[in-house]
Amino acid sequence: MKDKSALYASVYEILRRIPKGKATTYGKIAKRVGINPRFVGRILSKNDHPEKYPCYKVVRSDGSLGGYTINGKVDPETITIKRRKLLEDGVRFNKDNVDKSSLV
Repeated sequence: MKDKSALYASVYEILRRIPKGKATTYGKIAKRVGINPRFVGRILSKNDHPEKYPCYKVVRSDGSLGGYTINGKVDPETITIKRRKLLEDGVRFNKDNVDKSSLV
């Protein structure tokens, strides 16, 4: 397994490459990097540069939003912000979940 800093760099590079209007899943990132999806979530929660590495573009495998950490907190307000950012980016929704057509 890669060292911790290399894992973080790999995850952040994947984030940077997600196209406009698209999102991906914790599981897909985990598979590419060779780690557990929960560890992907932990890495994303420590993202100090969300404008460069858009962690809001990562959702659960069923399309539900999962978490979104802002200034160390995850709550209904931060999830609302995540949804708004996805919509502004052009990601399509099917009710409360990201539509499968928007997943890469």
